[in-house]
Amino acid sequence: MKRKLFIQVLFMGLITLAISSCKKDEKTSTPTISLKNSVEYTSDGSYLLNHKAKIGIVADGCGANITNLTIKIKKSGITTTLLDQGFNDPQIDITKELQISQGDSLCWCITVMNKDRQTASISFNTRDTTLSYGEIWSFSGVRIGMQNSTLGSYYDPFSNHIYTSQDATANQSNVHILGYYYLSSGVPSYTFSSAGDSDAPTYLPTMSNWGVKNYTDWDYATIISMANFNACTNDSLLVAAFHAGAGVSSRKYKWADVGKIIPFKTSNNKTGLIKVNAIGGDDSGYIDFDIKIQK
Repeated sequence: MKRKLFIQVLFMGLITLAISSCKKDEKTSTPTISLKNSVEYTSDGSYLLNHKAKIGIVADGCGANITNLTIKIKKSGITTTLLDQGFNDPQIDITKELQISQGDSLCWCITVMNKDRQTASISFNTRDTTLSYGEIWSFSGVRIGMQNSTLGSYYDPFSNHIYTSQDATANQSNVHILGYYYLSSGVPSYTFSSAGDSDAPTYLPTMSNWGVKNYTDWDYATIISMANFNACTNDSLLVAAFHAGAGVSSRKYKWADVGKIIPFKTSNNKTGLIKVNAIGGDDSGYIDFDIKIQK
């Protein structure tokens, strides 16, 4: 009888342990991590000035407090830990300014861990300011037409050639930028886009059946001063300025108003800047701009 009772108690204990383990697994949380990507922060592709990095980190424990943050760099196969800091917070939103002695061409790995001992990491690369900068193409007074203009709406920023609808199809692989006009929530919008934008054929149907639809990514969030644009003679600013997926949308750039300076990246991974000089004429009008792009 005692043996039977012992077996029953043991059996119930095992069931309780199994249930407890299942519940613990179900509650395990995986944290999230992201980097701040406005122009003052170090991010993927940044050039480091005076061997300094400024990194903005946002992380969420997703139900289990963040307990640890590490920042590591890798150079020539050697990994160095720059930061190993403890926390006990549901979320963290911090900025770390670091002086680097290992050089600037580095592979970074930033990791957070929560109380469930789950981790999330983000990796990126920085560039060396001592390396020579790349050359750029620079063109001024470019004027592309909107969809009903007599000017061409299709633009190759590498040759500075504007194509009309009649000859754009024969040169579709060269078209990286195009323009059209429409009302966005009732507000007039002179718009930069590309053939890879799914909305573009609505306004420029010439490209509907193209076999090559280059996609250009537009950065809404980064702010570049007029003085910095005018002083730019190599690709250092172009690379540092562009942040993928920044802002509300990146498949087109709405409200390309006079004075705006717009970072972009083409489908062949060339970054550039556009400065809008003038707009006018609605859907029969134009955008006049200066452009700088990596060679």
